[in-house]
Amino acid sequence: MIAQKVLLSVEGLYKKFTKDLKYNMYHGVTDLTRNFFGINFKSDELRTKEFWALNDVSFNIHEGEIVALLGTNGSGKTTLIRLLAGIYNLEKGAVKYDDCVKNIISVFAIKSGFYSSLSGLENVYLKCAYYGLTKEEVDERLDFIVDFSGVAEYLHAPIGKYSSGMKTRLAMSIVLSIKGDILFIDEGFSFSDPGFKQKCFDYLKKEYLQKGKSLVIATHRLDKIKDLANRIIVLNKGKIVYDGLEVADGMMKFHNLFKQDKTH
Repeated sequence: MIAQKVLLSVEGLYKKFTKDLKYNMYHGVTDLTRNFFGINFKSDELRTKEFWALNDVSFNIHEGEIVALLGTNGSGKTTLIRLLAGIYNLEKGAVKYDDCVKNIISVFAIKSGFYSSLSGLENVYLKCAYYGLTKEEVDERLDFIVDFSGVAEYLHAPIGKYSSGMKTRLAMSIVLSIKGDILFIDEGFSFSDPGFKQKCFDYLKKEYLQKGKSLVIATHRLDKIKDLANRIIVLNKGKIVYDGLEVADGMMKFHNLFKQDKTH
């Protein structure tokens, strides 16, 4: 078996947050002061009211992998995705992308960024600009976006008149049109349209499983993930508790954690 190229390497990742607003402000001012005066301090020690959102997380992502990052609410999924996407600053550890990775796309709150008074078409250009596309690049993708979303008939109507499902289809079609080398999606498939969800999954398999790219989906929903993912990573309280290619085993591990979480 030929070894797959490592597109992303994550080594010893830590991230902490503060539970209490007062202490959060206090620690923030303290950190700024220390940075200003060049005072070193240990970032691997918890202070009052702090907790580890991520605790010594390490893994590699290879080309051709579709990874389901599973975990109950508060497990650290969104924190991890935001660190990998560069939204949060690294506190301790390393995130390294291979030189071949030129385009990293991260999706949070899939329908955010739409303006109700603007038409669907205007919102396409606005949303694409958010992802860094030029007008010319949007023009090249427009036919795909309109066709995949199925909203051609309403493209020039205010998006405020769209149903929730139509907005979701348009937003997801925009994301799929970009084709990043690595795509991170945080809870992007929580919508209820099974037909469109399967259409997205089929497209993602073709684009990411077969073309040497990678896809990481963070979710606490198991809807058809087993039919999409070829690897499962399960997070619990900021730690990886399962990482493997046996999708059924990973889903069972998560299911057991979910049941424990529901009983507490």
